[in-house]
Amino acid sequence: MSGTGAMEATVNNCILPKDKVLVVNGGTFGHRFCELLQRSSKDYQSIDLDWNETLTQSHLKPFENKGYTVFLVNLHETSSGKLYDIELISDFCKRNHILLIVDAISTFLADPYDMDKYGIAATIISSQKGLCCSAGMSVVALNPEMVERIQTSTRNCPYYYDFQFYIENMKRGQTPFTPAVTIAHEIDDVLNLIDKKGGLDSWLSDIKKKCLYFREKALEIGLDIPSYPKSVMLTPVYFKDNKASEVVSYLRDKYSIYVTPCGGKLANSLLRVCHLGDTSFADIDELVLRLKEVVKSN
Repeated sequence: MSGTGAMEATVNNCILPKDKVLVVNGGTFGHRFCELLQRSSKDYQSIDLDWNETLTQSHLKPFENKGYTVFLVNLHETSSGKLYDIELISDFCKRNHILLIVDAISTFLADPYDMDKYGIAATIISSQKGLCCSAGMSVVALNPEMVERIQTSTRNCPYYYDFQFYIENMKRGQTPFTPAVTIAHEIDDVLNLIDKKGGLDSWLSDIKKKCLYFREKALEIGLDIPSYPKSVMLTPVYFKDNKASEVVSYLRDKYSIYVTPCGGKLANSLLRVCHLGDTSFADIDELVLRLKEVVKSN
């Protein structure tokens, strides 16, 4: 199942017809939540942000004590690298008695994340981001309150996506349908690797070090990194001259260096550099050197 499949399954299982939903729409994946809510005829209101706009208390204030029951957020808006403030969101949900559902697909195993601490009812993750495995497997983690809600409510879910099947089959240690077995083995290998590398804190620290090193070097050569809060999973680089897509092609075609392009309205102005996986500081130096060529040519 892709990440979008898990998003859709979560919307169908965790949000009931009686719910009133608030969703953060600040980029491609926040907008995807809106599309899923609309397609499933959920009652929702979106907090619409520009791609480079930070979510603040002023955005949440109009929705205080307005009867919302579920809050949806793509915590790290991967399309721009923007990271939302989980403490701000958690506090808002707790004082308004709102169930918090988080798409953590591109923040899990990159930034610190704690379901219990922040009162998160459901978390969506996928194999292809922080786990650095093949795409094709997603996981939805549910807290006890959400499990009870699913087991005791009437929902209209597609057969394959009905979480009740999965919850019941967990009792016998299996999934109701054939899983992506090879990816499960990959995930097991990565989790063992994290242990061998010193555990989760050490793993997160290594990613952060590579991220901060790249950002320091990028700023030194004159690249423009947006100032909004960012995940350490990736760094967005902004090109005011709308040459981002040209830079992506230049690095790929001349040096076989691959950075991530953006789509839509950001395609020509933003590219993204990922800090996950088996990249080294030498790899970062090589990338910065080649990016410097681009800066000088302009």
